[in-house]
Amino acid sequence: MQPRFDSARSRRCAALFAFAAVAGLFAGAVMGADGERADGASSKDTHAAIVTIKDEINDVTLISMKRRIDQSREAGATVIVLELDTPGGLVSSALDICTYLKNLTDLKTIAWVRPSAFSAGSMIALACDEVVMTSASKMGDCAPIIISATEGLKELGKTERAKVESPILKEFRDSAHRRGYDALMCESMVRLGNEIWWIENGPGGERKFALTDEKEELVDEEQGAWQLVETITNTKTGEEYDLPQPVVEEHDLLTLTQTEAVAFGFAKAIIDNENELKSYYGLADSLARTEPNWSEALADFLSSPIVRMLLMMLIALGVYAEFQAPGHFVGGSVALVALIIFVAAPYLTGLADGWEILLIVFGAVLLAIELFVIPGFGIAGILGIMLIFVGFIATFVPAEPGPVWIPQFHQATTLGLKTGLKVTFGGLGLGIVGMWILNRYLPRIPGARGLILSPAAETAIGGQSGGAFTMIESPPVAVGDAGKAVTTLRPAGKARINGRRVDVIAQGTVIEGEAEIEVIEVSGGRVVVREITKA
Repeated sequence: MQPRFDSARSRRCAALFAFAAVAGLFAGAVMGADGERADGASSKDTHAAIVTIKDEINDVTLISMKRRIDQSREAGATVIVLELDTPGGLVSSALDICTYLKNLTDLKTIAWVRPSAFSAGSMIALACDEVVMTSASKMGDCAPIIISATEGLKELGKTERAKVESPILKEFRDSAHRRGYDALMCESMVRLGNEIWWIENGPGGERKFALTDEKEELVDEEQGAWQLVETITNTKTGEEYDLPQPVVEEHDLLTLTQTEAVAFGFAKAIIDNENELKSYYGLADSLARTEPNWSEALADFLSSPIVRMLLMMLIALGVYAEFQAPGHFVGGSVALVALIIFVAAPYLTGLADGWEILLIVFGAVLLAIELFVIPGFGIAGILGIMLIFVGFIATFVPAEPGPVWIPQFHQATTLGLKTGLKVTFGGLGLGIVGMWILNRYLPRIPGARGLILSPAAETAIGGQSGGAFTMIESPPVAVGDAGKAVTTLRPAGKARINGRRVDVIAQGTVIEGEAEIEVIEVSGGRVVVREITKA
């Protein structure tokens, strides 16, 4: 890959050179030749901004981070501090964030682990120019896993693991090459199987990380040349700790405390607060802090499976309420808003693509044509419903590689399908329960009776037996029967025929409420009517 050129550092060098020409030997004694202080801090007029990254990492994190970095650059910041407190997240989003950070040639990036950066968080930290950590902080453990909202942790198969690990390993190796980290230790954050020792060539001599075979070859108690490193020192407190060897067990993933990260060369320092951060890097007193805005936080929340199941329930209830009482538009509005949120949230988090939305829109168009243009219910309606459900479920499935999406049904795809099916049909199940509740209780609420029609009264005939009446339904509707439209028929709606309320479909046109109608076709539960025109 092309070497990274730090233009921000070049500008600092030029400014400091001009200052040195005026200040002379005093400035040369205080400042290093590379424009930094002897302790590693840069000039006091350097402006920095803190960009927080918390909780699960997804495409909303990427979008939010880009927006805030651009905002900080426009405000004059030349240093970006990523304050990390995350358990990890989507691999694809983390890889995109790492690529973005490594292409920031005009800004210096510092990862501040406060207090944890696991999995994708550690990958992002090592992609920055430098890493600092707070006391009692940890980073590492970047093995790819799959977590289901309904089934919990899922194990990857051997082939799937190799496929997922490949880009992650390449990212860590690139960071090791760019930032000077030990590649063997970086790799041990991602996969198991390496037993790593930290050895030194005599006290104060060269130190290196070695696999077991190399360690056994170099460490010889009799010759006493290479030996195990026995202690590490906390650079903040000065305390010395015994170092367990090997530093990475064969069946463990590398996870580092702040003391280990500094000792092993992953972190520059232990920094606990903003004052220490400003002092260490020589930053200006004003240190801007940027957080995700409300819309980014909301999009992240709305993409959770539980929330989406509730949205699916609202879609079902809204559609049902609209068909029960056409013309009020309350149910339809609720369904439309819930649908937009249901689709927009995963689109913003990177899980859904444009084609899923097109499927849903096209399915809705076919369904509307069936309901409002073509009398009855046939192929267009069935196809529309199928497309809508396929689009809903597809928003849970991660994209698979390739110019043409042909499902290979890897475990991630299968898991997404299972989650999509459970959320979609779970939401429908909750919607059915909600429909029963609406039918039973909503008509009794003053002001809400028009939203759901109350159940039709049954005709009581015969004597009383044991305190209960024998209920006999009214005669069925037949062709030629006349009645009156209870609701506007667009074309579906309600009509009262032979003293009972009936679901009907208008033939070819909209029939307004209270209009006189006549039954022209009865097929099973399908009743087609037309308006009686008065001569």
